[in-house]
Amino acid sequence: MSILVIAEHDNTTVKASTLNTVTAANAIGSDVHILVAGKDCQNVADAASKISGASKILKADDAAYANALAENLSILVADIAANYTHVLAPSN
Repeated sequence: MSILVIAEHDNTTVKASTLNTVTAANAIGSDVHILVAGKDCQNVADAASKISGASKILKADDAAYANALAENLSILVADIAANYTHVLAPSN
């Protein structure tokens, strides 16, 4: 199965901690997917698609994810986490 990495971003750019998390995910396995959840976050999804080691980008673009509140994001992650062996997120 695949590994899910939750992207850290500001709805404009991917934060460096996401790159570190993808590197860690690749040390675990080779099929790494990145979840970009935010508001008007297409630029972030485009940037994430260029990250070495990521095989798939999932994008959830909704006002509910604009501020990356755990209350909203956790529901999304819980819904899709069953498809993954590991879920990693940057700690910043």
